[in-house]
Amino acid sequence: MTQNAPLFLALRYLRPRRNFVSVITLVSLAGVAVGVLMMIVVRSVMAGFEADFRDTLMGSKPHILLSPGGEDAAAQWHHVLEVVQSQPGVKSAVPCATDKVYLARDDAQTLAHLLAVPSEKAETHLAKLRSHLVAGSFDLKDGSVILTDQHMSSLGLRLGDEVSTYAGPNVNEAVRQYSDANEENDDQKRRDMIRQISLHPQKLRVDGVLRGEAVGMLACTSLTTAQSILRLGDRPGGIALELAEPEKAVEISSAISALAPGWQVETWADEEKARLAAMRNEQTMMQFVLSIIALVAAFSVMNTTITVTTQKRREIGMLAAIGTRPGQIIQIFTWQAIMVGVLGTLLGLIGGLLVLWLRDDLRALLASLTGGQVHAVEGVFLSTIPARLDAWHISATCVFSVLLCITAGFIPAWIAARLEPAEALRD
Repeated sequence: MTQNAPLFLALRYLRPRRNFVSVITLVSLAGVAVGVLMMIVVRSVMAGFEADFRDTLMGSKPHILLSPGGEDAAAQWHHVLEVVQSQPGVKSAVPCATDKVYLARDDAQTLAHLLAVPSEKAETHLAKLRSHLVAGSFDLKDGSVILTDQHMSSLGLRLGDEVSTYAGPNVNEAVRQYSDANEENDDQKRRDMIRQISLHPQKLRVDGVLRGEAVGMLACTSLTTAQSILRLGDRPGGIALELAEPEKAVEISSAISALAPGWQVETWADEEKARLAAMRNEQTMMQFVLSIIALVAAFSVMNTTITVTTQKRREIGMLAAIGTRPGQIIQIFTWQAIMVGVLGTLLGLIGGLLVLWLRDDLRALLASLTGGQVHAVEGVFLSTIPARLDAWHISATCVFSVLLCITAGFIPAWIAARLEPAEALRD
């Protein structure tokens, strides 16, 4: 048998006389293509969600936040500020205040995560938020606040309106005082205790609106305004650092911890560490499930090879009888598996890239067909479906798919090559 004979016969077996391509071969191609498509699309979309979530955290929170562990540490904030802002990798460091606050207008209330820096530092330190400004200005004047469009919608606010702002600790203290008053047996004392409860709200003017799906439930004010709301006096609540490379926050925070004893150091990922870990675990498990899908597709290739070797049993016996070596017979059906694997993988790759390109249009089509509606949920789903293509992952997926197909085709080919010529011809 010549060197090109195995390839010639493999093509001939894939193209029977009456049909251009056999039905079972088409099924095998479809199985491989769908498996590759699923692995590329699902992995890219999940990686896109994680990347967008990480970008949201890095784009709306201080990359590193230092909080004093007590009064003694808080009194040294000037010295700590000078030390940390000179560290390698630190782009800027400013005194800040962060806490949860409650916003209210008439009977509507909502929660916000307050971030306050000095007005003169807002332009440089909060520059990353400017791209998310959808209305108003980013001046951070005293007595003003910048809210998100979600806050504006839930409270029925417009630019220039005033909103009552309550510090989270004040609300907790008021609840405690109200509980103590209810435990008082004397009616007059109880009424007096209730009258003394005050949340100390502060009216702030809305000067700007941020895109909520990009920054979460963030509210920005000047440091002076936050000090009044949180009753901090003339001290800041902490120090906020912006890094040149936010991904190195853990390394830099370790060095800063040694330089700022008595201060708590928190990175942009610490608060959402559980969610980030859950996303990575979901990707790992989904990759495992998708690998099973690819394995099922490989079984379809094996099924094709088994079917062909069964149908061509007499021809295999004749080839063996005229002196064809077992290795050459294996090559015939291995070539067949290679062609099915490569073509199916190529179709899956093209289909996967096409689905990713049209993903938002497909989502809109599915929503219209099912009568549903897609909503943006803070921190999870955005107005568009994110996707992140990883060249290494796509290459590994394609190679993995082809290797599975070759392995699936080799096993029945090896069994067929062991047939005794006389037995095969007798059948």
